[in-house]
Amino acid sequence: MAQRDKNGRFVKGHKGGPGRPPKEREERYYEITLTSCTFEQWKGIVQKAVEQALEGDATARKFLADYLLGPPAQRLEHSGPNGSPISFSGSMLTILEYPSDDGAD
Repeated sequence: MAQRDKNGRFVKGHKGGPGRPPKEREERYYEITLTSCTFEQWKGIVQKAVEQALEGDATARKFLADYLLGPPAQRLEHSGPNGSPISFSGSMLTILEYPSDDGAD
């Protein structure tokens, strides 16, 4: 069992738990990948991607960047339809109003 400190936090060096177990489908895909592509073949694929990226191939650059650095974090734009400002309805504003200090609620 994982060790915790007096505040219930995990002690340094002790993981919280086993995490999500791998799904059968993921294990099957991983097994197929390992048995279908040797290390030498994978090395050749990566070398070819590097050559293509150096020649200006954007897809090869993206492949290498995603594989080496991970895909970029998804950015969310907070705007209304077609980039217009977000508008709130009157009922929304009514919910957010605070009672007045003069006692006339």
